[in-house]
Amino acid sequence: MNEKQIKALIDQLSNYNFVHAEIKIDDFELKLDRDELATGKISKDEITINSPMIGIFHTSGQAIKVGSVIKEHMVVGQVESMKLFNDIVATTAGKVSAVLCQDGQAVEFDQPLFKVVQGAVE
Repeated sequence: MNEKQIKALIDQLSNYNFVHAEIKIDDFELKLDRDELATGKISKDEITINSPMIGIFHTSGQAIKVGSVIKEHMVVGQVESMKLFNDIVATTAGKVSAVLCQDGQAVEFDQPLFKVVQGAVE
């Protein structure tokens, strides 16, 4: 790919809502990362709860939904890896503003699973 084609590709990708992209075309490879604060996806009071490992995400007991109030150290789901279920624990208390995965979905290491507004309980 030449420089003009690369710029055109990046311009096209700017129309899509993504945090990380990897594109491979023949011997050309492009990796793009966006900072979520810079793109306006999350506010400074909003954090993400990320997957601690590669595996299959499962809801635990009561499914967490948008608007759910969570407490610090609360189990918000589990990741199944090698037939073991590993708890995903909230690192802060707050209100869930987005659920980014579904029960049974394959997840990657450090993939955002939930967005939480810190301290919001109403």
